[in-house]
Amino acid sequence: MERGAVIPFFSRIALRSNAEIIRKRVYFMTQEMMTLGYVSIAVSVLLLLAIAAFTAGKERFTAKKLVMIAMLTAVYVLLCLVGTIRLWWMNVSVASLPLILAAMLFGPVGGMLVGLLGSFLEQLLTYGLMATTVLWLVPNTVRGLLLGIYFKKKNYHPSRAQIIGAIVVAAVITTALNTVVMYLDSVIQGYYSYAYVFGGVVTRVVTGIATAVIMAFVAPPVVKLLERTITEMKK
Repeated sequence: MERGAVIPFFSRIALRSNAEIIRKRVYFMTQEMMTLGYVSIAVSVLLLLAIAAFTAGKERFTAKKLVMIAMLTAVYVLLCLVGTIRLWWMNVSVASLPLILAAMLFGPVGGMLVGLLGSFLEQLLTYGLMATTVLWLVPNTVRGLLLGIYFKKKNYHPSRAQIIGAIVVAAVITTALNTVVMYLDSVIQGYYSYAYVFGGVVTRVVTGIATAVIMAFVAPPVVKLLERTITEMKK
């Protein structure tokens, strides 16, 4: 190779390297902008949910009720950590029970707080604080809010059929939201796979419904026990 041809050869290599660096920077900047966009949307949704819940929940929250909500949140986190079977594309869990109890006892505010705070602590302890953490707070926050609104409309004394129906519908909605969040998380984190995100949707829905039916039979007696406990605490 002639000396005059060496310079253009290395120049082309340098140009290609610079182009690759620029391409990667643009890619990461785009990913960061997408992440910020998704996080902003999630935060906005959570704020709207909070406003809706506090608007819908006119009852006064005493210190004793807040203590009970804190206890239910702690139980929720504990069940997420030790009462959950984590498979590749789904979780089988009874962690929704404290959230359901909070909604049945304290309405939309209680249900939303247990779903929101419990999900945040569970994500923090399991995965740490990530760019998509706020997205994973949405599904169970929505579940607690919707259940709380429904049970409040039924004056906190729904029939067994209404309890089963409400919990099953909330479970299906939560599964759908979890699938959306899983898709967004996989795209943002760069591990998207159609089989991973959507391959187990039917199984997740069936598992969610089955768990919801079980929770619908377990929750009412536990609610009565907690109501007696709250009554005794007032004395």
